[in-house]
Amino acid sequence: MKKSIILILMLAAGVFISPFVSAQSNTSLLYSVGVPTGALKDHTAPVSWRGVTFEWQKFINPDVSVGVNFAYSLFYDDMGSGSYTNKNATLTGHQYRYNNLFPMAVNGQYHFNASSTSPLKPYVGLGIGTIYDLRNTDMGMWTIEEENWHFLLSPEVGLIYDLNMATGLKFSLRYDNAFKTSKADAFGNLNINVGFVFHGGH
Repeated sequence: MKKSIILILMLAAGVFISPFVSAQSNTSLLYSVGVPTGALKDHTAPVSWRGVTFEWQKFINPDVSVGVNFAYSLFYDDMGSGSYTNKNATLTGHQYRYNNLFPMAVNGQYHFNASSTSPLKPYVGLGIGTIYDLRNTDMGMWTIEEENWHFLLSPEVGLIYDLNMATGLKFSLRYDNAFKTSKADAFGNLNINVGFVFHGGH
């Protein structure tokens, strides 16, 4: 997995230093709501209201941009009191579950109406990278902690509404698809994002 992280950083560096890209860019800061699926929902079923996404995009032509995406989501579930079994151990008490997700990806986007005077600019995108999952199960003085890195694919659809030449509002849906590893099952997180986008290079 360390090799995957190094590859992502190399690709991201190529985006930043490439002499072939234009000066125009988008920087987004978004509030993220997360809807868990798969193994993530099995561990922490409630919707996450604690998330944030940072994204930077550089346009390589008027319709296509490439960049990087970093995000964080915290999932929490109060399971109440009872007896719970994890592998070969059975514990009794009040259980709290947490999932801290840190997805990071290199992504590309195709922008519709990018050259239009219309303030509405829809787009579609795809990210490739990795996601770090820090999972805790707490019961009394005991905690079970698991750390896993997953390969990540993140399809995305979104809409930008330009307020002016420098600033816009952004809404997007991004599905973080974390693939199965030798130690952890696959899971997904549907991110509902809303926030601001700042245009550079105009």
